[in-house]
Amino acid sequence: MTPRSYINILTIAFCLTIALSSCGQSQTKRVNQVANNRTAQIDTSKTAIIAFDKKGNYPFDNAFNPTSLTQNDIYNIDSLLIACVTDYNNSLDKDHKEWSIDLKKSNYRKQLIAVTNKKGEKEVWINCFCSTWGSDKWKTEIMLVDDGGNCYFNFKVNLTTKKFYDLGVNGVA
Repeated sequence: MTPRSYINILTIAFCLTIALSSCGQSQTKRVNQVANNRTAQIDTSKTAIIAFDKKGNYPFDNAFNPTSLTQNDIYNIDSLLIACVTDYNNSLDKDHKEWSIDLKKSNYRKQLIAVTNKKGEKEVWINCFCSTWGSDKWKTEIMLVDDGGNCYFNFKVNLTTKKFYDLGVNGVA
């Protein structure tokens, strides 16, 4: 089985798991970000889209511009999330498997910040974490945490090229 086949199988399994686990729930809300006459729908109990603030200069510098996300972008982000985590987990040697990321077990939430770069390509910073400390601030403010291990990680994707980069997984103090 090729690595691409493995990623495709994981993507399909993840999508089916999400679809089946959300049956009968009304957690999905519309996000008022319209592009190409389509509105992106996300599960707001698990995902927050935070507008890029050029003054804050993080996680992208002020050469980037804020943009919106389509439903197709959300799908691609989820696929690239699975590919990035799979790549990371496969890179761990046998003595460090406890650092692997288990997306199902840890019930991760994610924050998305979408921008366009100088080439006009859409990029997104994805910030994932398994604990919100009982607060909804994660839905409006960037969560940055010291330590915490594989419960906290973030990375960037270029949706135009379908590539991920800059993965950072927290350490443990």
